[in-house]
Amino acid sequence: MKQTIRYTILTALSVLSTLSCILLSSCNTIKAIPLSYAENDDKEVAYVYFDLYKKSEISGATFVTYDEKNTPKPEKLTYYSPVVLPAGVPIKMTLHLYYKEPRSDFGDDSMCAACCTTVVNSFEAARDVNTDIVFNIPALEPYVDYQISYRKGSGIPGSSFVTLIRMDTKEVIVEREYK
Repeated sequence: MKQTIRYTILTALSVLSTLSCILLSSCNTIKAIPLSYAENDDKEVAYVYFDLYKKSEISGATFVTYDEKNTPKPEKLTYYSPVVLPAGVPIKMTLHLYYKEPRSDFGDDSMCAACCTTVVNSFEAARDVNTDIVFNIPALEPYVDYQISYRKGSGIPGSSFVTLIRMDTKEVIVEREYK
């Protein structure tokens, strides 16, 4: 009898702890929110998806606006993807680039380790990116999925590369380097 009650309580606690872990871990996930500039259903459109550099925080190239249109700022822990844009016209897109280089920690046991950490972290901080850029893209084909991705180049501070690819053929449409 005592054994059965003990197992029931342990099972209930296990279920509750598992559910709470699932609920709490999903609170900080990044969510993609669709955004459409299609004024009506008659216009031909293209779909632009954004590939984040890291999934735990918004890092990479995210959509701000195109052709200086009034676009609402996404809520915290969200980003716009896909963005439905008119097809057949060149687009002047504003993107936000964000990248934070992981920091090193050599410990603080000695003065040498603390100095090394400080020096290396200053080089790593020089690689950080937090800026808006203009990304000009040619006319997109109607009803085609495209993807914008971002990568950080090597070196200090290193260049940033933004690439637009056609998703079905993996063809690179545009790649630009930003310093």
